[in-house]
Amino acid sequence: MVTRFHSVLIILYSIDLAGGTLGVIVMSHQLFRRKSQSVMTIIIINLLVLHTFLLLSIPFRLSYYILQEWKFGTFTCRLVSAIIYFHMYTTFTFYVAIIIIRLFRLEFKKCYTTTWVIAVWLLGALVIAPVFLSYYGTSKTYPSSQCFHFQQEIQETPMVIVNYCLVGILMAVCAVLTVIQLSVIYKLAVKYWPDINSHVEFRAQAKSFFFILVMLVCFMPHHVFRVYYIRKCHLDKDHKLLPYNEIFLALTTMCCLDMLCFICILCFSSSS
Repeated sequence: MVTRFHSVLIILYSIDLAGGTLGVIVMSHQLFRRKSQSVMTIIIINLLVLHTFLLLSIPFRLSYYILQEWKFGTFTCRLVSAIIYFHMYTTFTFYVAIIIIRLFRLEFKKCYTTTWVIAVWLLGALVIAPVFLSYYGTSKTYPSSQCFHFQQEIQETPMVIVNYCLVGILMAVCAVLTVIQLSVIYKLAVKYWPDINSHVEFRAQAKSFFFILVMLVCFMPHHVFRVYYIRKCHLDKDHKLLPYNEIFLALTTMCCLDMLCFICILCFSSSS
């Protein structure tokens, strides 16, 4: 029987799959037409690749929540779990790069940008992902018909420390970038008022703020709840908190709608 929590998850992941796929297709078409090789284009292309990996994993999650049974084996379960976290933190890294580049008007040569982007992928694919797959979900025995029920793992001291560090870093970076970005937008608004939309500099900073909003809406709720979940997990004998954790985690995947939303914003701003 599909519970109300599973219904929410099915709706969220279905929206991700439909909207994310459309966004990847449309943005890929736009980039192909422009044939630009700027720093921003390189980062956007990597975001599209990241979103594609996530979108490929979503049907597995939908199957599980609809059928109420995992049919793809333990390794696939851990792999699908790893993808969602890899996607979240790597997307966050690229968002931060976009915001910082625009905030401080940094100029990078294509080779430098390509180098650090490759470094991010290698760090994730060759270090973080193998460690995650080797240890996460392996220290305890779980039923093969269940998936994403690794609540026992999070109670271990190393996992608690890692989670607190990730929460602290993400929240601190988001807070600092939000304050700086808002102050820059305010100064530009005062400087160019009332014709602010006609200035390229203001529009560029407004677009950067879009990515901050995505981080605040998609990533922040999960990490705030994560702190509460870690503190209360050992008391949650009936696993009542687990569905809420899954919903907040599903909310992080809504960032794959960024390309579709970004295109809509560009279309609206150009028409106005």
